[in-house]
Amino acid sequence: MRPCFGMLNHSNTPFDNLQNEIAREKFAALRRISENLSSCLNELEAMSDEIDEAMRKNLPRQEINKMIQAFNRRREDAEEWRYCFIVTREASGFFHGGLNAGVYGIPPRKPMIAGS
Repeated sequence: MRPCFGMLNHSNTPFDNLQNEIAREKFAALRRISENLSSCLNELEAMSDEIDEAMRKNLPRQEINKMIQAFNRRREDAEEWRYCFIVTREASGFFHGGLNAGVYGIPPRKPMIAGS
Protein backbone atom coordinates (compact mmCIF):
# COMPACT_ATOMS: atom_id res chain seq x y z
CA MET A 1 0.00 0.00 0.00
CA ARG A 2 1.27 3.47 -0.94
CA PRO A 3 1.41 6.17 1.76
CA CYS A 4 -0.71 9.30 1.58
CA PHE A 5 0.50 12.01 -0.77
CA GLY A 6 3.55 13.81 0.47
CA MET A 7 4.44 11.43 3.26
CA LEU A 8 7.98 10.11 3.39
CA ASN A 9 7.96 6.33 3.42
CA HIS A 10 10.97 4.06 3.51
CA SER A 11 9.18 1.48 1.35
CA ASN A 12 9.09 4.05 -1.47
CA THR A 13 12.03 4.37 -3.77
CA PRO A 14 14.28 7.39 -3.24
CA PHE A 15 12.84 8.75 -6.50
CA ASP A 16 9.27 8.45 -5.15
CA ASN A 17 10.29 10.26 -1.97
CA LEU A 18 11.98 13.01 -3.99
CA GLN A 19 8.88 13.41 -6.17
CA ASN A 20 6.71 13.68 -3.07
CA GLU A 21 9.02 16.32 -1.60
CA ILE A 22 8.99 18.35 -4.82
CA ALA A 23 5.18 18.16 -4.99
CA ARG A 24 4.91 19.37 -1.38
CA GLU A 25 7.18 22.32 -2.17
CA LYS A 26 5.13 23.23 -5.25
CA PHE A 27 1.89 23.20 -3.28
CA ALA A 28 3.45 25.17 -0.42
CA ALA A 29 4.70 27.86 -2.82
CA LEU A 30 1.30 28.13 -4.48
CA ARG A 31 -0.42 28.34 -1.11
CA ARG A 32 1.85 31.17 0.08
CA ILE A 33 1.41 33.12 -3.14
CA SER A 34 -2.37 32.64 -3.19
CA GLU A 35 -2.60 33.76 0.45
CA ASN A 36 -0.68 36.95 -0.39
CA LEU A 37 -2.90 37.58 -3.42
CA SER A 38 -6.03 37.00 -1.34
CA SER A 39 -4.75 39.34 1.35
CA CYS A 40 -4.13 42.08 -1.23
CA LEU A 41 -7.62 41.65 -2.68
CA ASN A 42 -9.20 41.86 0.77
CA GLU A 43 -7.18 44.98 1.60
CA LEU A 44 -8.17 46.59 -1.70
CA GLU A 45 -11.84 46.01 -0.94
CA ALA A 46 -11.49 47.59 2.50
CA MET A 47 -9.46 50.50 1.10
CA SER A 48 -12.07 51.12 -1.59
CA ASP A 49 -14.80 51.22 1.06
CA GLU A 50 -12.73 53.73 3.09
CA ILE A 51 -12.25 55.93 0.02
CA ASP A 52 -15.97 55.83 -0.75
CA GLU A 53 -16.75 56.75 2.85
CA ALA A 54 -14.21 59.60 2.78
CA MET A 55 -15.85 60.95 -0.37
CA ARG A 56 -19.33 60.73 1.20
CA LYS A 57 -18.02 62.67 4.20
CA ASN A 58 -16.45 65.29 1.89
CA LEU A 59 -13.00 64.91 3.43
CA PRO A 60 -10.30 67.18 1.97
CA ARG A 61 -9.26 66.30 -1.55
CA GLN A 62 -5.59 65.91 -0.52
CA GLU A 63 -6.52 63.35 2.12
CA ILE A 64 -8.65 61.35 -0.30
CA ASN A 65 -5.89 61.49 -2.94
CA LYS A 66 -3.41 60.05 -0.42
CA MET A 67 -5.86 57.20 0.16
CA ILE A 68 -6.20 56.72 -3.61
CA GLN A 69 -2.41 56.65 -4.03
CA ALA A 70 -2.15 53.96 -1.34
CA PHE A 71 -4.95 52.00 -3.02
CA ASN A 72 -3.23 52.17 -6.41
CA ARG A 73 0.12 51.07 -4.89
CA ARG A 74 -1.56 48.10 -3.20
CA ARG A 75 -3.29 47.30 -6.48
CA GLU A 76 0.15 47.04 -8.12
CA ASP A 77 1.15 44.57 -5.39
CA ALA A 78 -1.93 42.50 -6.20
CA GLU A 79 -1.02 42.55 -9.90
CA GLU A 80 2.46 41.22 -9.05
CA TRP A 81 1.07 38.46 -6.80
CA ARG A 82 -1.42 37.47 -9.52
CA TYR A 83 1.43 37.25 -12.04
CA CYS A 84 3.53 35.18 -9.61
CA PHE A 85 0.61 32.86 -8.96
CA ILE A 86 -0.10 32.25 -12.64
CA VAL A 87 3.57 31.72 -13.54
CA THR A 88 4.26 29.46 -10.55
CA ARG A 89 1.13 27.45 -11.20
CA GLU A 90 2.00 26.90 -14.84
CA ALA A 91 5.69 26.21 -14.10
CA SER A 92 4.66 23.63 -11.53
CA GLY A 93 2.67 21.78 -14.16
CA PHE A 94 -0.56 21.88 -12.17
CA PHE A 95 -2.40 23.97 -14.73
CA HIS A 96 -1.63 25.07 -18.23
CA GLY A 97 -1.98 28.36 -20.09
CA GLY A 98 -5.12 29.99 -21.27
CA LEU A 99 -6.19 31.33 -17.88
CA ASN A 100 -7.88 34.69 -18.05
CA ALA A 101 -6.08 36.88 -15.50
CA GLY A 102 -9.37 38.74 -14.94
CA VAL A 103 -10.58 35.76 -12.93
CA TYR A 104 -8.73 37.14 -9.92
CA GLY A 105 -10.81 40.33 -9.82
CA ILE A 106 -8.24 43.02 -9.20
CA PRO A 107 -10.16 46.30 -9.24
CA PRO A 108 -9.17 49.04 -11.69
CA ARG A 109 -6.92 51.92 -10.70
CA LYS A 110 -8.70 54.80 -9.04
CA PRO A 111 -8.20 58.23 -10.59
CA MET A 112 -6.98 61.10 -8.46
CA ILE A 113 -9.50 63.79 -7.60
CA ALA A 114 -8.74 66.96 -9.48
CA GLY A 115 -8.60 70.26 -7.66
CA SER A 116 -11.20 72.93 -8.18
